[in-house]
This record gives sequence, structure tokens and C-alpha cells, in this order.
Amino acid sequence: MGVEGGVPVTNVYTAYTIDSTGAFGKCAECATQRRLPYVIGPAVQIHFWRMLFLDAKGLYSRVDYTHSGSGGDGHTLVDLKAVDRWEVPILLKAQLNSWHVVHPYVAGGVSFEYSQGFFQPKTVLGVVGTFGPNAGIGSTFALGASFGSRRVRPSLEVRYTRWSERPPPGHQITIEPTKDELEVVAGVMFGAGGSRPDSAGVLEGPLGSRRVSLGIEGGLLLTDPLLGSSPGAVGPPFGTCFECGTVRNLRYVVGPAVDVRIAGPLSFTAEELYSRADYFHTSVTAQMFSRPGSGYQLLEQKDTVDRWETPLLLKYSFKMRGFTPFISAGASIQYDRDRGVRFYGDFRFTQTPGDFVQFSTSSTLQGGSVEAGPTAGIGTSFDAGCRIRPSIEVRFTHWADRAISVLPPNQFPMPAYAGTPTIMSARNQVQLLVGLMF
Repeated sequence: MGVEGGVPVTNVYTAYTIDSTGAFGKCAECATQRRLPYVIGPAVQIHFWRMLFLDAKGLYSRVDYTHSGSGGDGHTLVDLKAVDRWEVPILLKAQLNSWHVVHPYVAGGVSFEYSQGFFQPKTVLGVVGTFGPNAGIGSTFALGASFGSRRVRPSLEVRYTRWSERPPPGHQITIEPTKDELEVVAGVMFGAGGSRPDSAGVLEGPLGSRRVSLGIEGGLLLTDPLLGSSPGAVGPPFGTCFECGTVRNLRYVVGPAVDVRIAGPLSFTAEELYSRADYFHTSVTAQMFSRPGSGYQLLEQKDTVDRWETPLLLKYSFKMRGFTPFISAGASIQYDRDRGVRFYGDFRFTQTPGDFVQFSTSSTLQGGSVEAGPTAGIGTSFDAGCRIRPSIEVRFTHWADRAISVLPPNQFPMPAYAGTPTIMSARNQVQLLVGLMF
């Protein structure tokens, strides 16, 4: 464990001047930025196996920028905005051949960004406010070296990140996040648990003698993650129901797992399980146009829900001959991303039978939701050999709220069903899981 800090070589944002002439001698639409010349935060490094290390950091930095914009009455508004930024690089590091006390390495992995902004308008009636938060992800590569061989080991590193998803702060058109980021960082690590920081890796040696084991977990969903209903199953002008929902649940979950032995029969388990479900939503609403008369609009949406579940559990084991029963308890975090893959509809006027307009467009609608809930399980693992340990488990989770809830539009002819979800995620979940730990 240790601390890392450094200097950013590139800017986080790029500022633009769209219109340099405005009222009161100010820019009509301009932005300038200033990044504080440091990043700093805690770091942790785990020696996995031989030359491979897992490296993770939590680095804080800050960016200030000024935005000038002209209002509709000709006045100019100048806002001073600041963005607090946390960057979390998670890298797999390969140590190269050492030279005396110099230990060079290369690393690659992924970085996550979380930013929260706030602003102070420079006007008499201005108020302080916040914007965001925003999140981003990108691929990261690093080249560096650590020095020394005792419990205290300094390091120097050059790190490059290519961001693939970074929304602009405050949604201003004159400030844009850069795709490429370069940093020079220095750190100092303090060895823990071994006589030296380069002691044997946690994945070396027989499985029964290690504190950390990795593996894969998969299984079946014994309950439906998504539920569909048809509260308005009455045939309207389009020959389909007013409000309907159907779902198709894929019955599998799969993902990586890590198990850390704490003391005696007590251990900590973390997993990242992926599953998927599809649903189809049909809705009919009333619309008013400038021409006389009203009509019905038919909306049909096919969505795919990608679901990631992260159980964090404490496990207590009972050692027996040939197998090891266990009970587990903790919490699970669920992240759902709803992707709309098709959208089309018809509009039909009521005063002119047969007169209708048909339209069809593709859609890339995306929405995310995070929920959590308590989790408990019971199962057993089997002694299959010195380097492999299979297991089977039944697990129950009660989610505190629904991650997915699709409501009918609050319009005629569906006012009676406006508060009843057509598509919703289940609150109770039961899984049958099989795992292999190495």
C-alpha cells in the first residue's frame, strides 16, 4: 500500500471560442480552462504470480474553467465553474528483468473517471449550483520503474489513457473533454504481509495454503428478473392493446470471482455476474395537432437490458471430509443498462377514418439504474485437487427497489393505468450457482 502523485502533461478539457464579439466587450460564446498541476491519491498493489502484479489507484485532481455566453436580451453571462475529478486506474503490471535496484515494468488496463462540478455565476442575482455527476471509461497503458528491495519502494511512471466515453461538464458547447491524457506520476509503496515487497505472489503455491484464489462463477436464475403485464389489453384503432408488455428472460448468469481468506473458516468473496433480458413495450396515446381533430399514436419499443450484479459476501465454512459446506451473507449491487434497439409507430386521425401517418426510426436510447439489497446463500465446495475447487450454491437476494420500471404515458386513453408499471424488475431473486476456483 502507498501513495501516488504527479503532474498532468495534457489538459482534461479543450476550450473553444465560437463568437469572440459580444455585449459589454465580452465574448458572446467563449471558454477558458485551467487545470491544477497535480494529481494525488492512495494506491494498492497485489503480487499475483511471479512477474504479474495488480495495481489500483484513486487519484484526485481539479479543473477550473470560465464560460461566457450571450443571453437573448443581449447581455453577457460569465460563469466560473470547477470540476472535482477522481480517476481510478486498474492495471495489470508485468515486471521486466531487474537491473541492480531498478525494477522496470510495463502495465495495461482500464481507467474509470468520476467528476462532479459546481459553478458560481458572476452576476448580482446569480446562485451557486452543481452539475453532473459524470462518468467515463478508457484504456490505459504505462511504462515505469520501481527502486529498492526493502519495505519502502519508490517508483516513477509515465501513464497514457485513451478515453472512449467522457461527457462534457455542464453540457457546454465551448468546453469539450479530450480523448488523450498523459501523466507523469511518482509513488512510494510500503510492503505489507511479507518480508519484502517482492515476496511470493498470492496465487503461488497450493490452493489450500493461499489466502487469495481466483475463479469463475455461473448458474441459472430460478426467478424471473423482469416481469411484464398488459393493464390495457383492449383493441384500439391499431388492432393491438392499449398498453402491453412482454419479456424474454435469459436464464443464465456468468462472471469472474475472487475469494480472500481472512482468518480460519472466515473468508470474503466478491463476484461480477452478467445476465441479460429483453422486453417489448406497446403503448397507445392521444395526440393533438394544429389541424382540427385528434388522433391516436402507436408507440412500439423493443429494449435489451444488460445487467451486472456485484455480490460482496462474508463466507463461513465448515470443514468436513471431502467437502466443505458454507453459509454466506452480505450485500449485492445491481447495475442495469436499458438499450432501446427499435422504435416505430403510426398516427391515425379520428375524424377522417383511414387517414394516418406512419413513421419508423432507429433508436439508441440508453438509461442506467443502480440498486442494492441484502444477500444470503448456502452451499458447499469440494476437494477436487490441490489447484482446483468446484462449488455449488443457492443464493437469495431481496432488492431494495426496482431497477427497471416502465410506466404507461399519463395521457388519454390510458389514465386508469398511468401508475401501473407495464415492465418491471423483480424485487426477490433466487439463483443456483456453480463455481470453479483456482
